[in-house]
Amino acid sequence: MAVFKNILVPYDGSQASRSAAEKAIAIAADQKAGLTGLKVIAFEGELIAPSDRLWATIIEDLEQKGRKIVGEFEAEAKKKGINIEVRVKVGYVEEEVVSFANQNDIDLVVMGIDEKIGVHRVSIRRLVKEAPCPVMITH
Repeated sequence: MAVFKNILVPYDGSQASRSAAEKAIAIAADQKAGLTGLKVIAFEGELIAPSDRLWATIIEDLEQKGRKIVGEFEAEAKKKGINIEVRVKVGYVEEEVVSFANQNDIDLVVMGIDEKIGVHRVSIRRLVKEAPCPVMITH
C-alpha cells in the first residue's frame, strides 16, 4: 500500500534541490506516486516596482527562466518513467509551498537546503509547521 501519492519538490536548480529531486524520484518510483516540481520566483526585501508594463515583462522573463530550471527536474523524472508536472509561482518559497500543498492534496514535500544560501531557518520552521503533510529536508 502506497503511503505517498503526490510529492512536491521545491526546485531551484541548486545542488541541494537536485539532491532532493533525486530522493523524491526514488520515493515516487517506490510508491508509484506523482511528482510536482515547483520553482518559486522569490523577491526578498522591499522592491521598487517599475511601470506595470515593464514589471509584466520582467515577471514573464523570470517565469520563462523558472520553467527552464524546473524543466531539468522534469526531464530527470521522465527518464525514470515518473509522472511529473512542473509549476512556476511568484512569491515567498514557504508560502507558495504550503499553499500549493494545501490546494493539491500533496502527501510529502521533499526540499533540499544549503545552509549557506537560500531558505533561512525561520522559513524552514514555518514550512514544517504550516505544511499539511510531512516535510523531508535534505542537504
